[in-house]
Amino acid sequence: MNKKIKTTLGVGALLLTTVILTSCNSFCSNEDSSHFRYGYDPINTTFFETQEQAEDYIIDQVKSLEEIDDKADISISDLQIYVLNEEGTEKTLQNINDTNINLLIKRYNDNLVYLVPNNVYVNYQSEDSEVTDTTFVTVGLSGFTISLINNAITQGIITPSFSYYEELDMLTLDKMIEVSKDCGYEWIENQNLTKENISFKDIYGYTYENYLTYEENPTEENLNLLLGEDDGKGNPTRDVTEANNIGFGRNYSLTTTLGFLKFDNSNLDEENFDFYQQIEEWNKEISNKIGFDQVPTTSFLNLYQNTLNGQVSTIRTCIAQQDGFYGHINNDPLNSTIRIEGKAIDFWAGWGNAFTQHGPFEGLLVYPISMMIETFSHSFGMNGVGQILSVILVTFIVRGLFMLVTLPSTLSQQKLQLIQPELAKLQQRYPNFNTNDIEKQKYAQAQMALYKKHKIHPFLSLLVVFIQFPVFICVWNAMQGAASLSRDSVLGLTLSDTIWSTLTNLSGWPSVPGWWTALVLIILMSAAQILAMFIPQILNKKRLKDVPKLNVVQNQNSQQKTMKIVQWVMTIMVIFMGFTLPSAMGVYWFCGAIFSIIQTLLLHFILIKREKKRK
Repeated sequence: MNKKIKTTLGVGALLLTTVILTSCNSFCSNEDSSHFRYGYDPINTTFFETQEQAEDYIIDQVKSLEEIDDKADISISDLQIYVLNEEGTEKTLQNINDTNINLLIKRYNDNLVYLVPNNVYVNYQSEDSEVTDTTFVTVGLSGFTISLINNAITQGIITPSFSYYEELDMLTLDKMIEVSKDCGYEWIENQNLTKENISFKDIYGYTYENYLTYEENPTEENLNLLLGEDDGKGNPTRDVTEANNIGFGRNYSLTTTLGFLKFDNSNLDEENFDFYQQIEEWNKEISNKIGFDQVPTTSFLNLYQNTLNGQVSTIRTCIAQQDGFYGHINNDPLNSTIRIEGKAIDFWAGWGNAFTQHGPFEGLLVYPISMMIETFSHSFGMNGVGQILSVILVTFIVRGLFMLVTLPSTLSQQKLQLIQPELAKLQQRYPNFNTNDIEKQKYAQAQMALYKKHKIHPFLSLLVVFIQFPVFICVWNAMQGAASLSRDSVLGLTLSDTIWSTLTNLSGWPSVPGWWTALVLIILMSAAQILAMFIPQILNKKRLKDVPKLNVVQNQNSQQKTMKIVQWVMTIMVIFMGFTLPSAMGVYWFCGAIFSIIQTLLLHFILIKREKKRK
């Protein structure tokens, strides 16, 4: 084949792949994205049933500091806070006492108290020094908010006051309570929640006693008790009597179900949707109440939005067969998932929407592959092993269909290897075909006659190039989009996590959950890919062992060396991507390599048998 044609078609395949890669859209709805945003940035306020519980929590936070011995005998009166003067400009370190305890703990209603955001200080003395020093811990703010504030400080951006976060959380909770009366979720509507009767159990979905039991003994049984179970349609199965004592579960709590309202603007259409309009409106209200200098500046808001958008922008795990809890947004099993809308109440309608709302590649491949994974995962059982089995089954289905489409091309390639001895004889007959135009023409005619005799179509090899990469991109997006792969784990490895992120998480090594699983997976995948590359070469070498090594054949051997280099580069790229893409792709590539090995061996022996019969 003409070199220019090969180059042009190769570039065309690369451009097609790039177009597919950049055009694949996320199936996350605005509500899904709002849930994810709330998952990363929930209300900062930490609620408790009693003041004593809040005080114990503060003491535990102080004892978690590196400088403090966790066995140290510390009481709430030993702690200090900074208080502002009347002008709000000067801070004074002051011991906590009955008078100013409300600077840390406030009562929301008769059933509920909460922590006010603040810095809690404690004096300590290191073992090798008699000098007393002071350290502090921030309470009442989430890890996301603390990280954001620290980032802003390093950039010289003015940060909002602690009072701002308290006011923002109260407005967010007010909206959740207001909407709960007609939210579409029966288990919430039946509570008839108001600011006066809302309790810890309503906010978190379980009692504080059950939470402490889980903290002391974090077994799967205690975890499931706190999470709550569903009926397969996103509704809790816990009866009212049990729920009165325990709660319906975290997955059916007020904040988990309606927390997304912090970022929801359902009054806007899809094109004009703004996740932060609600917060900006609340900021104006808070500014009028506590002062303009207490709320976020424009620079801080931009940093906040960019940070949160950056965390959510890469998330695609929104193709769910039914409403449920997916996501794996952190390593806390109690709060790692968020609610995702089901996209397949009617499969055919969902498939049609994939074409019309997302694009042809999503409709043709991404959506159906994701839905196969979803269907098989739920059928095999959502326990980690079920997801692995679904990926394996989908791999063989996709590769099987791919094999049927590319079978003529694959057969041509195999036949091309089988006729290498005959091509060598042609090269012996026309030894100067590389330099002599007449011999070159005769050699080309004889070569095409040989191809025709054996029904070989060289151009068909391009079919694999044009199909292989788009299929890979679509499978990748399908596995990124399949919500079931972002939930549960296999031997500690979550399939939506990358192998690299798991292997580089060395905190607690070597007992890190999933670390060894990820290592074994990347080794198996790499070995299978290399073996799949070498099998055809080994078989070809065996077939050509009696072919004379003439100069013209040495020319061809030089081309084969170039092909080997290309194959190695491609294999190394696959292994590299195996580190950086979701672990599910590692399983896909491992199974795909096994499939390729089996396919190569079967076709080889079938063609060899036919060739012997023909002779």
